[in-house]
Amino acid sequence: MLKRLRARLPRRSVVYARARALISRHPLPPGDLVRLDVVEKQDRTFLLRRATEVGPIFKALAWGDLWVCVVGLERGRRLLREHGAALRPVTLQLEPLFPKGFLRQMQGEDHRRYRKALLRAIRGEDLAANRRGLDTIAADALARYAATPRADEDAAADFIRTLNAAASGMLVQIFFGSQFGTPAFDRVMAGYQRLGPYGLVWQPGPAQHAAFAEIRDFLLAEFAGAAPPPGAEASILGHLVREGALDATLLGNLIYMVEMGRYDTYSLFRWLAKYAADFPALLEAIAREDASAAPPAGRRSLAEAFVIEALRTDQSERLTRVALRDIVFDGLLIPRHATVRVCLWEPHHAAAVFPDPFRFDPARWTGEKDPGADEFAPFGLDAHQCPFGDLAIGLAVIFLRALARAWVPVATGEGLPVKGLYHWEPASRFGVKLRPRGPMA
Repeated sequence: MLKRLRARLPRRSVVYARARALISRHPLPPGDLVRLDVVEKQDRTFLLRRATEVGPIFKALAWGDLWVCVVGLERGRRLLREHGAALRPVTLQLEPLFPKGFLRQMQGEDHRRYRKALLRAIRGEDLAANRRGLDTIAADALARYAATPRADEDAAADFIRTLNAAASGMLVQIFFGSQFGTPAFDRVMAGYQRLGPYGLVWQPGPAQHAAFAEIRDFLLAEFAGAAPPPGAEASILGHLVREGALDATLLGNLIYMVEMGRYDTYSLFRWLAKYAADFPALLEAIAREDASAAPPAGRRSLAEAFVIEALRTDQSERLTRVALRDIVFDGLLIPRHATVRVCLWEPHHAAAVFPDPFRFDPARWTGEKDPGADEFAPFGLDAHQCPFGDLAIGLAVIFLRALARAWVPVATGEGLPVKGLYHWEPASRFGVKLRPRGPMA
């Protein structure tokens, strides 16, 4: 009874907003306090329609708290530029695990210093240097999945585990240099299995603390010798060690960037597999592409265009911040404690920029001119923009080519997309059968 009563009571953000609205010279954003966490699960286009009905900045409720939604990339970029210091990114609280916590929540000089060191260590040539190993990881995971008999009703869960293994292994190699098939690779992968055996744990507990320490201590021991371990010369951790930039904060960030990144990456792989099953002719065209040949200047391969279109249609969704103080933006009051949602999925479905926006069409990205930064921003808008955007696309292309080269995926479960714990996902029943691709003329 007490729990049900508390659930009905307004949260601090709602009480504060109502009080400030009574005395502020600026109105709260328009819109009824609909339960966004409920209605969005039922209608993925709800925010698009609400922005048309009441304006591009509007309020709602989610999980009992006040949310303010901002639709429009230019508008969102301006909000973050003008009021970024008053908007704290919503992310894991990792200070108990390592000093200063997650980079995406740092501010000021700490953020500038650590982000600069990380950007120096992310090198495009590392993807090429690791390409064979990364391809092997993806191909091995898919072959193991194809060789395992299973009932159709088990395909969805087994396929998620397969994609998780592929994504985790690819990230472990490119971040830490651990080579597939070596004891070091197996040791780090086992640590991540203990860190999040069923997905990302938003509130790390004793099990996560122990697994984190195990991964950290092993990596420190690996790089403690006079000579770096094999593969380190083309890894992010290896560059940081060689430059003398590594400390407990950066190492902790790398470990948890892989932990968060493997969920995001296998989620993207799942969308790629879904569209590969939906559009077998496109997948066959990707299989026919010469992966070693660079596309003409200013153009993309079909495989890269396929990945970017999946980012647009499904994977890039939102940025979330919490207001640390009252903000007045475009004449509207965004009160302290409110959660601010800067929408990405909605402007990525603007018909004026992307004709027939709900149609999956990689050809949008094979021309000479891309949409501008205020029209397409799959990796964020401000100083906290994900620094791994190019790497994420590169890993996805490698996975997609491994799939296209050897297999024809056939969906075993259909249905509408569902709102998962962190992302929109293909239907819960979606899995695949992998049929070997025959010789191509």
